[in-house]
Amino acid sequence: MKVTRILTRSSLALALLALAACQTAPVQQDAAVQPTEPAVAAPTPPQQPEGQTMQPGAAQGAPVAVLLAATTQRDGWREVQLGADSRLYLDPQPIVVRDDLTGVQAGANQQGQGLLALMLSDDASRRVQDITSRNPNMRLALVVGSTLMAAPSYTEPVTTGQLIFPVGTEANATAAARAIAGVEAN
Repeated sequence: MKVTRILTRSSLALALLALAACQTAPVQQDAAVQPTEPAVAAPTPPQQPEGQTMQPGAAQGAPVAVLLAATTQRDGWREVQLGADSRLYLDPQPIVVRDDLTGVQAGANQQGQGLLALMLSDDASRRVQDITSRNPNMRLALVVGSTLMAAPSYTEPVTTGQLIFPVGTEANATAAARAIAGVEAN
């Protein structure tokens, strides 16, 4: 059992690093930016920390949503002020919510940038692939609670069973993973 756990965690860490190398970094954006109003309200099923299997009855975590985002205004999309002269527009319909997550993992790439990996259900993976295929060269925005954590761009359809978001520091990634999992900081 212990060997299986070590192998699983090691393979997740390697997958996280491999996928991080493929991730397109966002264009001049803070790691965690507070939107002017909450972007979405997502359901909150139980989560376990850092990519482990979820257990029924676990603590409630922060709402999570992944939304399609653009740097140009779209009808019906919510505007989020990122800086003095920078805006992002979020589709109000989430692609992924907490119900779609099978795990969460915090880590860092070789440059020390914090990364947050969301493991997706098969249905959520298909939705992400469909949305990113039909909407090339846009962004996927990660909202945890009412905080916009990241909105990296993509150039090709996302076909993996997980989404990896750059969230500034490894401490940010760990804090976000714990918030999603509903785990108190030690």
